[in-house]
Amino acid sequence: MKAILFCIGLFSVLFFEIFQNVVFALDFTLYGHSSVVWDLKIYNDKLYSVGADGTLKVWNKELLPLQSITTHGSWARCVAVNDKYVAVGGYKPDNTIKVYDKHTMKLLHTLKGHAGSIFSLTFYNTMLISAGSDNTIIIWKDFKLFKSLKIHDGWIRKIIVFGNYLISGDENGRIAFSSLEDFKRKQSFEFGSQVLSLHVFRNVLYSGLSDGSMYRFRTEKNTIRAEKVLSFQSAVQSIVDDGKFLYVSVGGKVIVINDERNILKIVKDLDISVSEVTALQIADNTIFASNREGEIFKYTTEGRYIKKAPKHFLSSAKIHANKGTLVVGREDGTIESYDVFSGLMRWNYKNDGSLRCVLALNESVIAGDALGKLLVLRNGKVEGSFSNEDAFISCAPDSSGKNLIYLGSRGKILTLENIKGKWTLKTISKISEEWSTSIHDDGEILYFGTNIGNVYMLDKKNYQAKLIKFYPSAVVKIAKISNRIVVFYFDGTYALFDGKSWNFQKSDVFPLYTGLVGDSQMYLGGSKLRIGNDTLEFEAFVVDLANLPGTRHSFFASLSNGVVLQIENGNVVRRFSGQLGAISTIYANGVVACGHEDGKVTLWTYNVKQNTFQLTMVLDDHIDSVKSVASYKNYVISASNDRTIKIWDFKTGKLVNMLIGHSGYVWSILVVGDILVSGGWDGKVILWDLKTFQKLKTYEFPKLSFTDIFALSEEEIYLTTLEGFVVRIYKGQTKKVKISEQTLWSIDSNYVGNLASSKVRIYTAGWDGRVYILDKELKKIGEFRCHNSTIFKVIHFDQKLFTAGTDNLIKVWDLTGDEPKNIGVYSKFRQSILSVALSKTLGKLITTDGENLISVDLGDIPK
Repeated sequence: MKAILFCIGLFSVLFFEIFQNVVFALDFTLYGHSSVVWDLKIYNDKLYSVGADGTLKVWNKELLPLQSITTHGSWARCVAVNDKYVAVGGYKPDNTIKVYDKHTMKLLHTLKGHAGSIFSLTFYNTMLISAGSDNTIIIWKDFKLFKSLKIHDGWIRKIIVFGNYLISGDENGRIAFSSLEDFKRKQSFEFGSQVLSLHVFRNVLYSGLSDGSMYRFRTEKNTIRAEKVLSFQSAVQSIVDDGKFLYVSVGGKVIVINDERNILKIVKDLDISVSEVTALQIADNTIFASNREGEIFKYTTEGRYIKKAPKHFLSSAKIHANKGTLVVGREDGTIESYDVFSGLMRWNYKNDGSLRCVLALNESVIAGDALGKLLVLRNGKVEGSFSNEDAFISCAPDSSGKNLIYLGSRGKILTLENIKGKWTLKTISKISEEWSTSIHDDGEILYFGTNIGNVYMLDKKNYQAKLIKFYPSAVVKIAKISNRIVVFYFDGTYALFDGKSWNFQKSDVFPLYTGLVGDSQMYLGGSKLRIGNDTLEFEAFVVDLANLPGTRHSFFASLSNGVVLQIENGNVVRRFSGQLGAISTIYANGVVACGHEDGKVTLWTYNVKQNTFQLTMVLDDHIDSVKSVASYKNYVISASNDRTIKIWDFKTGKLVNMLIGHSGYVWSILVVGDILVSGGWDGKVILWDLKTFQKLKTYEFPKLSFTDIFALSEEEIYLTTLEGFVVRIYKGQTKKVKISEQTLWSIDSNYVGNLASSKVRIYTAGWDGRVYILDKELKKIGEFRCHNSTIFKVIHFDQKLFTAGTDNLIKVWDLTGDEPKNIGVYSKFRQSILSVALSKTLGKLITTDGENLISVDLGDIPK
């Protein structure tokens, strides 16, 4: 253990040294967090979060984003809120505290005083108190350094005010009590383990430590007494209360504790997240919890999942169309150019940074990224490159048609112009700390809006910026309709400006990510797509819109899952899917759904005329490979290596629930009646009630890893394992039998409702290329070799058995005789057959080449 800790410490030192020598460009997006959420605070009706992406996010209690501020070039590590201010502490090498106006989110102060990361902040009366990795507590009065306290010899992780004391806890396990009158230390305790959480409940202080210990402190006649009250298996990261119970985060769980009569008693534990919960807040009988994946969840205090905040849209894209060219700039750095009429890709280019704005200008493509790089490309090759301190997040062409564009970044407006074949970048106007989120050229006047809701008018003769309007929401787009300027705001508001007066209107699109004017009407894109009085909803948010020049009632829309749509007269006529990982699993019944190696789930429809499957929807939320897909009523259900099961609305594509209970890969799921059965590589088989999404029962099989499931009924379930076992669960009783020396990957049965029990056969196969035939009691009654390779799928249908192997073959076996007889082989596959599904509805056997679906008509299969 000491060696491991030494390695971790050494890595940390090296990381910090590297980190301090790197200059980070600041970036701005109105999406959720892209990595660890370090801290949460609730104040009145808003939730404030900060994370390792260097941003402060503001949410309403429905977890809809209200505002996003890039606060630091390094991590934003902690946040404090009061009536007037929001303060955010930065991580190395930034080491600053940023203080914002709570109502306008305008930066007011940058406090420099710490020589290390700031881990904890709290407001107290007129003071702000901070502490961090320089082992120092600083008292700021009127945002000026008032007093510096050196009472710790280790990184200070948490501070809190308790009665007349300032409490501070450090990484070595010291908890110090200092007087708020003179800031002198009065008493301290040494626990030898890192202090991670401090919380006051019912005039008692509770502390959580990294070794899982939980302590309680009471003050009695100027004396403080401490006692250990609970011990958990892992670190106590956060402690909060709802006025009745304490809520403690341990790993991915939230433990609910009753402290009545001075005895702490665990009431229940709630599965909240598959990764460690980093912060908790409670409001209105609701738990808000963040984790190391950048997610923020909303649960009832009873543990019922409600929803989660939209993460950073890692698949989203910016789009622009001009003169027959559609250009797409993606989060993964890919820039794509398409022919707008054929839909065919002309070229693509891989950039290092995520794209924040793209523009097609004559024969060139201009692209600005999150790292502050600006590219000029022609036919997929770079003909110009420029650098900026921070991200380029907006761009607009000059209205004259010249080779000139305007660009927005943090604190400035720039121009990129081609003069006699040479591209030149220059800054034309500066504004303090605001991000120029949208630009519109209206001839002699340039309008631009910012992230804090300011709209400026810039005279192009002298480039003097004049503030003409403030509204407390980020500007996402500025355009022109008839003779009026229209400004679209993130909160769903849009405003019309005729040069003299403003007319504000509220839409039902929130959040609103983009706007567009075309065909003399407005298009609003965000939580839905609003076209005049009509509404279109998709499986993901609309994050960008682009006109299709030279056409009427036709435009492009980019969704947050990476899909780009072409829409004509209110109908989707084409989908550009962008990057999809290889298909890892197929489910087919009334719906055909595929799980992908990159965590996406796709839905497909069959086009009878073209005899092809067409992509209709992309569901994007898993962070690892999807291993199994199923359906139930109006839901699509997916299971993943990320240890979660997710429930999606089939019609809208929205995530409606998430089932957490497995600690390993969830490799297989099956719907039986109103029950979902899930099997994982953690040795667990879990039964879930699909009416309530609650866990019904868990069976644990140590040292087994489940690979596939078949069920005769809700009471009779069969599963295969990585270790070669078949497991039977019958009326709550379990049985396991070793069938193969190696992995069994698939299981199916000839069972139908009226088949006599004695004639029921179980078919299973796997690594050794053999099919094993079992009866209901798991007695092996036969076996035969099907492939000279691994079999990944067996399917029984109409007294035939289909086997699919890594030898690129699908074989058909007649089971009507005494011995299975091979009656057909399908060999026109370019790769191993890893997934096969049978759709009785479509009458097809469906497999994949990794990218597309391939089918065989069941009517063409030999009799």
